Amino acid sequence: MPEFRFLLPAIGSLYNDQQLAYNPRHSVLVTGGPGSGKTVVTIFRFLRAVMEEQDIMLFTFHNTLIYTIRGMLKERAEELFGELDEARINDIVENKLATFFKWHYTNIKFFNDQEETDEMRENFRSYILEKRNERKFDELFYDEGQDLPKNVYSNTFELSDIITVGADRAQNYREYYPTDEVEDIILESLQEQIEIDPFYLGGNHRNTRQIFDLAKKFVTDDLRVQGMDSSILRAGNNPEIQTTFNEQQQLDYIRQIIENNPNSNIGILVHFRRNVNRIKQDLEAHGYSCLMDAPENRSFSYYYNGMNESDEATLRQKLRTPFIATFESCKGLEFDIVIMPFFELSDVATAGVNDRGRAWATSSHYYVAVTRAKNDIFILSSSRPISLAFHNEEDQQNIMDDLF
Repeated sequence: MPEFRFLLPAIGSLYNDQQLAYNPRHSVLVTGGPGSGKTVVTIFRFLRAVMEEQDIMLFTFHNTLIYTIRGMLKERAEELFGELDEARINDIVENKLATFFKWHYTNIKFFNDQEETDEMRENFRSYILEKRNERKFDELFYDEGQDLPKNVYSNTFELSDIITVGADRAQNYREYYPTDEVEDIILESLQEQIEIDPFYLGGNHRNTRQIFDLAKKFVTDDLRVQGMDSSILRAGNNPEIQTTFNEQQQLDYIRQIIENNPNSNIGILVHFRRNVNRIKQDLEAHGYSCLMDAPENRSFSYYYNGMNESDEATLRQKLRTPFIATFESCKGLEFDIVIMPFFELSDVATAGVNDRGRAWATSSHYYVAVTRAKNDIFILSSSRPISLAFHNEEDQQNIMDDLF
């Protein structure tokens, strides 16, 4: 199966609103919905700083986006880095990209999102003083900024005088902020320290009209999402929702979709790591492999926090599709096809809480998952959970009859 890569357009093809957010040399807050180009703008601002030999860091929310960005940068090194030597490029790719949590753990201590603002400020100051000889970073970049708490932004200028933050309130997984106040609170926290310009990216350059209309049904309380005009998006295939497939039927259907789409990037997104392992086991039982030497046409990748170390080492070098991950780990990624199996677990996942006291899944998780899809979306379930209350099985059958 094809290797997965983060799709970075040529800088000359940025849309007008993306170009406006890219241009400033000072701090910016870039907001917008899925497919609007927040991460693209952040990466291009990061690359500009690289070419100017700045001392920088780019933080993302999770490891999977780090791995995909690293793969893209390595593959397009000559185009993106110009005359930089190989040692410098490797240093950038391996050491200037990190999840904020891992960076904080490595350089300061385990990150405590409940830490008092004053204590975090002292931690940041001590880091700059003791580990960087009083030298701040030239620039910092935060992707998926809505998933870091306010106390980070209230102190981030202890680390650097120029900050780029990308954020989307509808992807507010960790719920550090009231959903309708995410960007306002982050902006206010930053502006208390330095002047920063907000930029809103209003386009959706990923989803079809049908996919985005489905995504909107999961976040009916988000007025900004509901106000987005999906009629201007390109037309595509109708989503497929099956609510009568047992576990084996779902696994068989996943393999059928994979086999019918050998050249497509496919994301298989689930609630729990045990679901990841169940699909992994089924694929392996049918001749697929996630090992480094797996045949290209029978390979796949998977990810969850705490996965097998050997498999994660392979993933760092080569992320392939189909790619199996939890909803928590899919932000920032993009697939031709998204499959969401075992969706009957939605009732359990939205009612139960994890070790951080937060729901395993929220409506935002589903909104994000659906909007990862460029062309096709499949939701598979053995029954209809509350989160699919909007779905009418008769309407689905009429669609299927029209298609076949």
